[in-house]
Amino acid sequence: MEDKECVPELAVQYYSSYNNARNYEIKSPEYVNEIVEEVLDDENHTKNSFTKSARSSSEIVNVVEVNDEVYVAVGKDDLDVVRWAIDHVVSPGARLYLVHVFPPITHIPTPVGKLSRSQLTEEQVRFYIEEEENRRRNILQKYIRLCKDAKVNVDTVLVEHDATAKAIVDLIAIHRITNLVLGLKKPPNSRILKTRMAKGEYVKKSAPEFCEVTIVHDGKKVSECQKVVRFVHSSQASSPKRSSGVTRHSERNLFLCACFSGKSYS
Repeated sequence: MEDKECVPELAVQYYSSYNNARNYEIKSPEYVNEIVEEVLDDENHTKNSFTKSARSSSEIVNVVEVNDEVYVAVGKDDLDVVRWAIDHVVSPGARLYLVHVFPPITHIPTPVGKLSRSQLTEEQVRFYIEEEENRRRNILQKYIRLCKDAKVNVDTVLVEHDATAKAIVDLIAIHRITNLVLGLKKPPNSRILKTRMAKGEYVKKSAPEFCEVTIVHDGKKVSECQKVVRFVHSSQASSPKRSSGVTRHSERNLFLCACFSGKSYS
């Protein structure tokens, strides 16, 4: 156990002026699904929200399967993915769900570095959580506005989980998702892709058969960007340092996951 008395004074002072932070319920379940309905008026923006929580798959009641719902996993900058879904997948009258996965808060940044939650007061933790909520709200607002401009019904699903890919796969089973769209902003030859390839492959292989997973890169479906992937493969194959076996292995993985946005909103 960490002693609160050991907290640097500068860190305590940093948060001490925020004693009026609003109460926030720390959710203990693995999943926290928060669905927020945004209603835009002609003159003012009004906001109504409602929340639903799921403790585990065994506690979920039967969900009525519908065919007019599309789920889109979004991160900080996935406007092109949402736009593609609106143009190619969403049918008239359908509802689009924006899925955003964010990690649990275990440490909080301060002027003297990151400190664990146990080293700070409840009010200090609440203030930081409120900041994070506002940040997520601002991120999602641009996607909500895009849907509203396109006259598409939209809701948001927030999932608290430290493993993005597993959270998405579990969400598919819990909500009986039949149509899921994922996106990747980085080009196929990016070094960052190596960490996201595994996540994309996990979702593709682990998603139930009833769910159609569509992967989008640069505003195109994966099947439409394969030429870009092949170009990268041919460049790798021409390198004398790579054996043909290694090249074939990398081609297979790159093809599976080149168009997946592994990290949604972190």
